[in-house]
Amino acid sequence: MTTKAVVRVGVLTFQVLPYPALLEDVQFAERLGLDAVWLADQAVPPELLILEACTTLGALAANTDRIRIGTLVTNVAMRNPMLLARQALTVDQISGGRLDLGIGAGYYEEDHRWVGVDFLDGRGRIQRLTEAAEILDRALRGDRVTYKGAHFQLADAPAIPPPVQRPRLPLWIAAHSGASMQLAARFGEAAVSFGTEGMTMAETLPLFRKRMARLDDLCLSEGREPGSLRRGYLAGFASEAIFSSRESTADFVGRFAEAGVTDFVFALFNPAQPAMEAGQRTGQYCTREQVETLTADVLPGLRDAPPTI
Repeated sequence: MTTKAVVRVGVLTFQVLPYPALLEDVQFAERLGLDAVWLADQAVPPELLILEACTTLGALAANTDRIRIGTLVTNVAMRNPMLLARQALTVDQISGGRLDLGIGAGYYEEDHRWVGVDFLDGRGRIQRLTEAAEILDRALRGDRVTYKGAHFQLADAPAIPPPVQRPRLPLWIAAHSGASMQLAARFGEAAVSFGTEGMTMAETLPLFRKRMARLDDLCLSEGREPGSLRRGYLAGFASEAIFSSRESTADFVGRFAEAGVTDFVFALFNPAQPAMEAGQRTGQYCTREQVETLTADVLPGLRDAPPTI
């Protein structure tokens, strides 16, 4: 079965910069007509002065009108999922229903150590992500939640304020392993992935195609139409020289859209983020001018002929 999906484009800001500069980037993206702006949500080495994601999203929600905002991705080990639900529901209220919540199992060991949370093996992290997804699926609908799991226990916990988006705000689930892809097929509005550091597009593209075929099968096993699950790709984490030229940008976007990407997320470079300069020089991250070129030269053709997934 195939379904047409309109291609959407957003940027990831990293928020390793002063808030006024971040706000300028986000408002630029909104003026340009991009669909979404995303923040990272993890602890990082102390030399990178990253703004905390949930509080920053509340401020951005109050200072934008149309663009969707969200996290890519929130490590579910960092917050009790009921607290995370209340934070998300609050931003959903402030934004008038423009929040997407991205969640993942967590891969950076230091994140866990700094806040006193066990860094589990892969199986344990997936189990914790599963419990969080089960809780969030209910809490983000505004339901009271009682839950007894290996990692989280809740006793008639209230989910307030009520959601603006019904039946609940969208969940994006980081989906690389078979187990996390199964979770995305079961609970997600979108599955999001990225390439492996050091791999070129010639290597990441075939892997992405295999993931998409696996997701199609998992959606069917969950009784849902594969095209109902959007497919996000966080570009530039692998050695993908996307913005080295206009031609390379068009080639990258065209190939990944044909492979099934419905939602592109590009890393937006700001000169106030010197730690990100290397990625900009290699064409992995984009400048404002390159995003403007992308929206003017590449996206109109894609949106006229959306991908088949």
